[in-house]
Amino acid sequence: MIEIEGKPDISYPTKWGYKVIGTDEEVLRKAVDSVLTNFEYSLKFSNKSSKGKFISLTISIIVQDENERNSIFNNLKNHTTIKMVI
Repeated sequence: MIEIEGKPDISYPTKWGYKVIGTDEEVLRKAVDSVLTNFEYSLKFSNKSSKGKFISLTISIIVQDENERNSIFNNLKNHTTIKMVI
């Protein structure tokens, strides 16, 4: 395995993807909409857990810089109905 040291070199603006996980697709979609009100993005169904308890959605969005990328991640992560952000 190759180990990479330091931060990756990312050229901005760039298309970025987030995966959000929750328990109800409609509620999860509304949560994403409430966080990303000022952004253009696409949102699509990604997966459902084997027991059907969790679902995931994939967000594709253009981020302008590292601060914006991290801010979006943190805002999604801190939303009460989003269980996890990857």
